[in-house]
Amino acid sequence: MFRALNRVLDHLEEWLIATLIAAATTVIFVAVLHRYGAGLSIDLSKWAAAHDLTLLASALKGVFSFLAALDLSWAQELCIYMFIWMAKFGAAYGVRTGIHVGVDVLVNLLPGGSRRRVITFGLLCGALFTSIVAIFGALFVGQMWQTGQQSNDLEVPMWIVYLTIPVGSGLMCFRFLQVAFSFYRTGDLPHHDVAGVEGVEVDPVHPAPVTETQVIRDERSPLGWVLILLPVLIVVLCFAHASHLIVLPHGLRVLVVFALLLSLMLTGMPISIALGLTVLSFMFTLTDVRTESVALKLFTGIENFEIMAIPFFILAGNFLTHGGVARRLIAVATSLVGHWYGGLGLAGVVACALFAAISGSSPATVVAIGSVILPAMVAQGFPKRFGAGVITTSGSLGILIPPSIPMVLFAVSTNSSVGKLFIAGIIPGLALASLLGATTWYRAWRNNYPRMPKATFGERLDAFRKSIWGLLLIFIVIGGIYSGLFTPTEAAAISAVYAFIVAVFIYKDLKLRDVPRVLLSSANLSAMLLYIITNAVLFSFLMTYENVPHALAQWMIDLGLGWIGFLLLVNVLLLLAGNVMEPSSIILIMAPILFPVAVKLGIDPIHFGILMTVNMEVGLCHPPVGLNLYVASGIAKMGITELTVAVWPWLLTMLSFLAVVTYWPDLSLWLPRVLGMN
Repeated sequence: MFRALNRVLDHLEEWLIATLIAAATTVIFVAVLHRYGAGLSIDLSKWAAAHDLTLLASALKGVFSFLAALDLSWAQELCIYMFIWMAKFGAAYGVRTGIHVGVDVLVNLLPGGSRRRVITFGLLCGALFTSIVAIFGALFVGQMWQTGQQSNDLEVPMWIVYLTIPVGSGLMCFRFLQVAFSFYRTGDLPHHDVAGVEGVEVDPVHPAPVTETQVIRDERSPLGWVLILLPVLIVVLCFAHASHLIVLPHGLRVLVVFALLLSLMLTGMPISIALGLTVLSFMFTLTDVRTESVALKLFTGIENFEIMAIPFFILAGNFLTHGGVARRLIAVATSLVGHWYGGLGLAGVVACALFAAISGSSPATVVAIGSVILPAMVAQGFPKRFGAGVITTSGSLGILIPPSIPMVLFAVSTNSSVGKLFIAGIIPGLALASLLGATTWYRAWRNNYPRMPKATFGERLDAFRKSIWGLLLIFIVIGGIYSGLFTPTEAAAISAVYAFIVAVFIYKDLKLRDVPRVLLSSANLSAMLLYIITNAVLFSFLMTYENVPHALAQWMIDLGLGWIGFLLLVNVLLLLAGNVMEPSSIILIMAPILFPVAVKLGIDPIHFGILMTVNMEVGLCHPPVGLNLYVASGIAKMGITELTVAVWPWLLTMLSFLAVVTYWPDLSLWLPRVLGMN
């Protein structure tokens, strides 16, 4: 009976989040069509009347009247609420599928018994946090019920809208307990492969190689108990302060909070849970902030229209990855540069740059381009290390050349302009692509790697003709945002619908029966990011409440640390963080703290955003948690150690470029300035 109910719950969960992301995308797309359809229909009606096309003019007037009378002012609010519900239920689904990211570097070094204890501790902490949130949420819903408050546009009772907090958190708690029980019995955890996160199925016959740190050794290790007891002792210290047994000065309280966050993350638990538990411990023991404001932040943390661009871009990238666009872009790139030294390698760099301009995700770029071009390079006689190094590093262009999901996260975290960040990323993105291409050419020339016959003009024209539908998406997104036709979120929604049409009906490489799987994969990844955002917003709210960013800025100014020294410190800090965390978590935790300091030191916000994005690119390409490494490892069937050696020439190029971006602000700011976006 229990198994049957669980299967029903599983299917309901999957159906709900896939339906919500599809419905929200459709609503925004229709709202944009409605906004421009009315004006277009009346203009066409006037043109038809001027050319004595009376019947057509009358029909178009009817269309105009219908569209003018149609009120879609509620569309944006509805989409925000649908995404919040998707995020809460998708977070529970993410626990079941193992998609939530954590810092598992130390955990993977533990022997079997110690590792099991630490992972179980992390799962139970997840259940504890989500159960507390469910209780908070239920109390908050009760308050909303008593007030009778309604939403602005939809005019639905707000208690129904906020019901997602207790229901979603309760379901998430159940999933944590379910996974913990299963792990205790079998020792197996749900595992969502990095490539699968992006909606690409991994070849089950050739799974990604196991790294050396995953080998189970001796059962006894004191490190396991240290990882468990350290956060417990810090929490005890916090409660001792709350009970007036000891007194922690303000500065020490802040250090205790960061120590707790770090100690929780080192247990391998999801970063979102580590953030949430840190916030709750801080709230109950070290500050006087009201619990009602925290409960409200659990909802309003992602009640932001700009955040919705993230799921839309993820969905568009997944459709493009499945839809044969990558293969056609590789054909274009090969026709342009295939006859140079390292032909297919250079084509890989160009294809990654083109795919980056329509996807917004680095792992998706590595999978889409690498899965096609790496086997071809090996077959043509290139060393596998060379090809893997090219694709691993060039795939990082996916987050620098707009659109970029990390740029959206930075904009949301710092209240910056997404449009400005996108435009500012164009020249640095092209510059880095050129440098990676130059490195590829030099190594190919020095080792006399294969070249391809030079393509004729007709072959190039044919390659462009076949890929034109994919290339048009670049102009839709960037052109639509810069011209003011769309907001970044609307451009993302339109790109998702456009990518769906291209993949299913034009290229026909994606079958309709596969669309639900793409929707589910996109919703799964989106929910994981949105749940991190929710708890990161809580964390930054409490940091701001305690005046931490301002105090940090003043401390650096008092030290006489100018903008040059500060940016050097930021680079070192972000590169170190890239060793243990993935990009979205780093941005959401670090940007709200570092950004006010940067502004106070006179650093341009857009320049700072590009600098952080380039740092994230580097982090994607080096161990132990570089996502691009693991994706490329699965494609190339290479161990992480071997792949790490392979990427070094290109990684050194990226580090040199980071220095240029850091201390040459005009590289990022020139184009926005020329376009009048100051």
